[in-house]
Amino acid sequence: MNIYNQLDITVDVYHLGPLRTNVGLVVRQGEGIVIDAPPESSEAIFSIAMERKIQLKALLITHYHWDHIGNASIFRERGLEVYAYALDVPFIEHVERAEPLLSADFPIESCKVDHVLNDGARFEVCELSVQTLWISGHTEGGAAYYFKDIGICFVGDTLFSGTVGRSDFPGGNKHALFKNIREKLYALSDETQVIPGHGWLTTIGKEKNENPYVRPRK
Repeated sequence: MNIYNQLDITVDVYHLGPLRTNVGLVVRQGEGIVIDAPPESSEAIFSIAMERKIQLKALLITHYHWDHIGNASIFRERGLEVYAYALDVPFIEHVERAEPLLSADFPIESCKVDHVLNDGARFEVCELSVQTLWISGHTEGGAAYYFKDIGICFVGDTLFSGTVGRSDFPGGNKHALFKNIREKLYALSDETQVIPGHGWLTTIGKEKNENPYVRPRK
């Protein structure tokens, strides 16, 4: 599904893997950034890249759960540099530490993280500026990736259309999740498109006005 197509930048979202994870593909002038890597996603993304003549450069991981890192090692083996937030890196590089959040049906290999990120870190990939927002609460080191120039934020499993992510997994914290959504995501412009880890896309303004779980402070 194409959600942005202006000048030399396109953004597409694909529902891939056993839990239909929203996988982002941001492309500028033939170079691509992948956001999240569920099991069974790499073949589809590389096929799309070949068809569209895209050179994939980077994989941004929002958090370490199996339905977001299942194919991360394959992407890295094929040349993509991997980015993730510091507190989740140990679980990505040593997936055995992620028990009981692994899937018996989809064995996952550990993946080296090339770029360890901190809160507010800005970096450039494919000549696009990306800001890291640390949104703990679903996992301790969950991250959102904000592409300010195109008004799009990939938020992983923190904020969804009309609801929020689970906080009852190991490393989860409901109070931290609500606080970070309110203080960091709701601080973005209302027009910002929100791409959650699963399900419908939304906007910051819509969630501020309609999400019953996290209301903005007055």
